[in-house]
Amino acid sequence: MSIFFAILLSAQLQFTYYFYAAKQAIEQQQYGRALMTFRFCEQLNPTDGTTKEYLGLIHDALGNEEEARGYFAKAYALNPYDLWKQYSLFLIRTGEDIDRRKALQILRRAGAEHPKDEDAWEMLYKADMLLGEHKKALKDQDHLDSLRGYDVYSAYGRYEIYRAMNKPKLALKEVERYLSLEPRDLNFQILRVQLYERLGVKWSKLEEGYRTVLAMDPGNILMLNNYAYGITLYGGDLKQAERMSQQTVREEPDNPIYLDTYAWILHLQGQDTLAAIYIKRAMENIGDLDDQEIRKHYKKIVR
Repeated sequence: MSIFFAILLSAQLQFTYYFYAAKQAIEQQQYGRALMTFRFCEQLNPTDGTTKEYLGLIHDALGNEEEARGYFAKAYALNPYDLWKQYSLFLIRTGEDIDRRKALQILRRAGAEHPKDEDAWEMLYKADMLLGEHKKALKDQDHLDSLRGYDVYSAYGRYEIYRAMNKPKLALKEVERYLSLEPRDLNFQILRVQLYERLGVKWSKLEEGYRTVLAMDPGNILMLNNYAYGITLYGGDLKQAERMSQQTVREEPDNPIYLDTYAWILHLQGQDTLAAIYIKRAMENIGDLDDQEIRKHYKKIVR
């Protein structure tokens, strides 16, 4: 063996030794030692992109944003095919649109090069959503579905897109599509009721939605409050509404919305002396909440 190859082999062995020693230091959260050891690895092999990515991760953990950015960029430049993920995550997290658009470019390339990598398409979806590229996010979700099938994440991803696009009817269609497969999913049942409320569907349909949620989650005070108040608007058993509203006030005695609902139900039953106590408490706790309904009820109850 020539002296040249002996030196080269020695350098490679040193690099491997220090590389794994540095990784072990990271696992032990000894970032100072890891940083020093990876710098030595960098000197031994300045073209190793993985070393630079680890240096970026350490600087990021230490709060050295500019150093982390520089190392992630160098790692990506050395090996864009494999070292795109950490750089993209860092750029998305920094919060600046220019960084997110850079991340988007990297992720589109990664998606083209790794069409079956779920992480690439999941991150691409998130980046498109952050930048308001909703139609592209929808295509990202389509691709994710082709990889893993339609599931709760698919449904919620599409719901988020349509909500961001201010298309509640399409959001509702997606929620109902998922509920046709998983009717016992409480979170989606709640989403459906919230969309019913926003769209102003018929009371019979909205009431059915409230009952479905409360059958699954009897203590859901938001649904109890909204159902009780709905009865005051559309008609129904005020005694039932009073019992539901009373439960919300017991759970959150300083919540001005719940206090207002309870006061209004009492008022509709002719109990203005008691109603006045609760509507005054609602006003005392209203804070910065600009709720004209509470103020209107206050004027009608406290004359």
